[in-house]
Parts: sequence; structure tokens; C-alpha cells
Amino acid sequence: MTTLSDGCELCGLPPKYGTFTLDLNDRKAYFCCQGCRQVYIMLAEAADATDPADFRHTDLFRRCVEMGIIPRSEDDLAAAVARPAVVDAVPPGKRLSPPDHESGLVCHLAVEGMWCPACAWVIEETLNRQPGISGAHCNFSTDRLRCAYDPARTSPADIQSTIQRLGYGTRPPDALASDRERRSQFVRFAFSAFISMNVMMLSFSLYSGFFTDLGADAVWKISWPMFFMATAVMLYGGLPLHRRAYTGILSGQPGMEALISIGSISAYSYSVFNLLQGSIHLYFDTTCMLIFLVQLGKILERRAKDRIQEDLGHYYALMPAKVRVCTGEDSRGRYVAAGQLSSGDLFRAAEGETLAADGLVVAGRGLVDESSLTGETKPLAKIEGDRLVSGTHVIEGQFYVRAETVGPASTLGQMLAIMDAALQRKTVVEGRTDRILRVF
Repeated sequence: MTTLSDGCELCGLPPKYGTFTLDLNDRKAYFCCQGCRQVYIMLAEAADATDPADFRHTDLFRRCVEMGIIPRSEDDLAAAVARPAVVDAVPPGKRLSPPDHESGLVCHLAVEGMWCPACAWVIEETLNRQPGISGAHCNFSTDRLRCAYDPARTSPADIQSTIQRLGYGTRPPDALASDRERRSQFVRFAFSAFISMNVMMLSFSLYSGFFTDLGADAVWKISWPMFFMATAVMLYGGLPLHRRAYTGILSGQPGMEALISIGSISAYSYSVFNLLQGSIHLYFDTTCMLIFLVQLGKILERRAKDRIQEDLGHYYALMPAKVRVCTGEDSRGRYVAAGQLSSGDLFRAAEGETLAADGLVVAGRGLVDESSLTGETKPLAKIEGDRLVSGTHVIEGQFYVRAETVGPASTLGQMLAIMDAALQRKTVVEGRTDRILRVF
């Protein structure tokens, strides 16, 4: 049985700067710093045993020593203890504040290959040591990382490289297709804006013919450049608009796109007819401006939707992706997908994890954070016999919870369902606008 005088359970250094303990099945282990304690938990989970054998020869141990998470000497130990742990440095419920847009950006990543909540702690600790990173929070339950960084000192590629050196995989959280669509939309908007400005300037020159006499040659030289530029805007800038309009008309449900498409095509066709007649009554500028203004509205709409989706993404991230189910004599539990949890199952929620279901505490005690659900920022103490709701974050201690309501029936599931229903429901103004649009 280890004692304080035996040194750290992991690195062997004397825990003279403070002690961190871990309750095992038959004894209590002592550690010199939070890093050694968390890495020990990771090794124990990976080895599927309470005491991992030959842990000092594992790749994870060596990488953590290189990163400075596990101290090499007493000087490193003093520095590690002097620096507060990430989990204690940020108030509960506000683990990472959005950075100032003038000084930093936020990187969102999905992390693959985490064994247990200690993996998330090691990722956080390692990233917060890197230059240019002002705060990182890795959620083990949802496999998501949110990292605030200074773009002048580091980049998302550097952040991903650091995580991969620890042995974990990273990928963008379902953002590739959205980014490609956003980029294409902006290119079409920029092209249409540039061409439309040139068409407008030529139109002003042509409109001067209403007040002064312009020769046929002058009208010809002004009109044809306008024709070619307006055609480019019609075929490239307005292509998505015309495609949606065509689909809506075929399906018998024309919308705003059909209205704008018919208007721009009418102005373009009438202008081409007058161009061939040598007339100065050309409305290519109207064609371009209709398409440009619609694209401008779509860009602003996209920005508003992106902000809403980002906020919703943070809320949906409260739903854990996995849960530790306890069966038989295995008190430690096994991680399974949260969707496999059923009512009546016993699951374990340790420090740093998020509850996947509503249930009754059958054993354990500690502090929980319910601010994401109730708005109460003060940590709440929970003991055996108390009830816990899904989406609650465990700050301290651990709980064995008997699941009562799971999935969509849980408190968090019902809140997400209400949010989805509210987003899909049209307001009275939207419904009236749709009816008026059909008339036009």
C-alpha cells in the first residue's frame, strides 16, 4: 500500500508541494501533481486494470513527459504545482468565454480516440501550454474541442498537429461542405457586385442620351459592353437563383426566387430586343442590380444563420455521445454509445463528465453544474437519493445513477425537441408573406 513517503504513484517524485489522491479498489494512491493523477487514470483505463503494468514504458507516458505534463524533476514539479489546473482555473458553467474578435479566434474540432475524461484533461493542459492559445476546453462526452487562439501566433493546423502528437485524431465538425458552399456564394456575390458597378456606370452614360443627342456609333459602343457584362451576371451570378425558380415553377410552388428570376429575365430580354433595334431604352442595369441585391440579402441571411447554428451547436453539444454503463460486478463501468442507454440501467458519472439521462443517485456525492439548463451558476451539492437531470456537468466527485428517462424523453432531450419545433414553426408574418408571394 502506497503512502505519502513513497513518492508519486506515477513519476516517483516526492509530493512535497501538495498531494493529489485517487481512490482505487483496495487502497488510496498519492500523486505529486494533477498531471500525474490524470495520466495514471488514462493508463489504468487503457490497460483495463486498476494498476497499469509497466506504465513508464508506454508511448503515452513518454509523450506526457516530453510535453511537461509529467514532471522530470523537482523543479518541473514545482512549476507544475504552481500553475493551476485548467479545470480549476475556469468558473463552473463558463469554461471558455468567447474571445475578443479583434484579438483572437475560436477553433472547433472533433477529437477522436479519447479513452476517458482524463484524455480531455491532457489535451486541454497540453494546448494551454502552447504559445498563442488563450484557452481550450475539450469535452470527453461529446468528443468536441473548443480552443481560443491568436491567429498571429498559431493556427488551427498547429492545434491539430499538437493533438495528433498526443495520439488522438482530429477533424472539422461537419464544416467542409458548408465552407465550400459559403465560399462559392461569396465568389458569385463579389463577381456580380463588380460587374454590376460597371454596368451602372455605362448606363449613366447611355441615359445621358435622353438629354443630349448620341450618335448611333456611340450608342452601339456603350450598349454592347453592357450586354456582355449583364449576360455574365445572368449566367454565372444568377444561376442558383434561376435554378431554384425553375424547380419551384415545375413543382407548382413558386417562391421569391421565381419572382426575381422572372423580373430579371424580362428586363434582360426586353433590353436585348431594344439593343438590336438600336434603342437607348436598355435595362441591363436593372437585371444586374436585381441579382446583386438578392445575393446581398442571401449573404446577410447566411451570416445570421451561421451565428444561430453556432449557438445551437454549443447547446446540442450538451448531449453526451457516450456513457459509462455499470453491469454486474464491474463498478468502474464500460463506455457505450449514449443511444444504447435504457431506462433502469446503472451508469457512472465521474468528474468532468456530463449526464446522459435523468436519474436517481444510488451512490456517490459531489458538486454539479446545472447552469446550462437552469441558469444557476453556483455549483450544487448532490448526495445519494437526489435526482440529476441530463445535461448536468459533474464538477467534483462521482455518482452512480439509475437511469429513469433517456434519449428524447429526458429533460435535455425535451428541451432540444422544443427548440427544433420552434425553429421549424413559421410565424404569422412568414405565412402571410408566402401567400402574398404566390399572388405576385
